[in-house]
Amino acid sequence: MRPVGDILPVTARSGPWPLHDAAASRAVEQAALAAHAPHVLMARAGLAVARLALALAPHAQRVQVFAGPGNNGGDGLVAARHLHQAGKAVQVVLLADPTQLPADAAQALAEARAAGVPIQAFSGSVPAHDLAIDALLGIGSTRAPAGAMAQAITLMNAGPAPVLAVDIPTGLHPDTGQLLGDAAVRAAATLSLLTLKPGCFTGQGRDQAGPVWLAPLGVQPEGASAWLAGPAASGQAAHAAHKGSQGDVAVVGG
Repeated sequence: MRPVGDILPVTARSGPWPLHDAAASRAVEQAALAAHAPHVLMARAGLAVARLALALAPHAQRVQVFAGPGNNGGDGLVAARHLHQAGKAVQVVLLADPTQLPADAAQALAEARAAGVPIQAFSGSVPAHDLAIDALLGIGSTRAPAGAMAQAITLMNAGPAPVLAVDIPTGLHPDTGQLLGDAAVRAAATLSLLTLKPGCFTGQGRDQAGPVWLAPLGVQPEGASAWLAGPAASGQAAHAAHKGSQGDVAVVGG
């Protein structure tokens, strides 16, 4: 995998990588929000989602965006507008009360509508599409998705189209990588925003997240919770080495 502009593929060869759990990620986000004008970070995040979608699925003509009630949904709405302007047939399913969205997400919704992006409430089904974008909950997931949210996840997983998850697959615990319930998005790729979440690399996270990409959004986060190992140190045994090529070990047991 090669970088897509400033969007970086996360691999062992290119590490080590700092990981930030949910609490640390929120602290990074709050500091970044305080240092930037309103809506700047969401504008960067949504553009990054759209750019990666175009790079990973350049031939996808029909894009279905599943947008949730928070800023993760706002990121999806910004991405939908950019993809619409790029000539894609985009439809957004909004699983939220549009009057209760946070300020940045409400602005993203207004801009998407003004651009002509079709937006509708979730009715239990969606039209055929070539790419799905999971912008439902992000690290806001603290309990098992239920109701319409679980139905939307089931639709994403059951369909033939690949899924690009925004920040972290919905239904996956951002710290442990464990499934929060029976419904969790199984993504073909995940674009992590600002920070890398440990849950994408532990437990069931690697299966659910697929290849992980990072969009730092122009921010250099501090306060890592853990590190994802980088390349093997020089002098380390080759992968093809075996016990007979590494010397002898004497074990004295009592």
